[in-house]
Amino acid sequence: MELSKVLSGLAGCVLATASLTGCVIVDHDDDPFTSGSLTVALTIDGSNDPWECFDHDVSGLAVSVEDEDGDVVDGAVDCEDFGLTLDGLYEGYYDVDVWLVDFDGYAMSDIVRVEGVDVLDGIDTLVKVDFPTRWIDR
Repeated sequence: MELSKVLSGLAGCVLATASLTGCVIVDHDDDPFTSGSLTVALTIDGSNDPWECFDHDVSGLAVSVEDEDGDVVDGAVDCEDFGLTLDGLYEGYYDVDVWLVDFDGYAMSDIVRVEGVDVLDGIDTLVKVDFPTRWIDR
């Protein structure tokens, strides 16, 4: 009876020792962060002064982003924000359309298209757009 207790205790020690000296493999391929973002920074005549929006009766900034498969993501913010960030975009190339809108959501400017914007996983890609006053409808 005592021999069985000694053997079971010895077996437990061997297993515990073996587990302490073993390898541990950590696989980070399951990283849930698999998207990037795109920020559009706006200026009007080279300025991001909120009075530029008021002076030109512009209420907001509208953005449309299209990926290589034709999927589209839209966004809009108040003009005074002078920028918009779209999160959760998959890595790839995007065409970005930007325009100014009035209080009713109607276009107040030409559409500026920036093609082939490269969005990378985990990175915020910046697109700067300036609207000269001659591009703004009154």
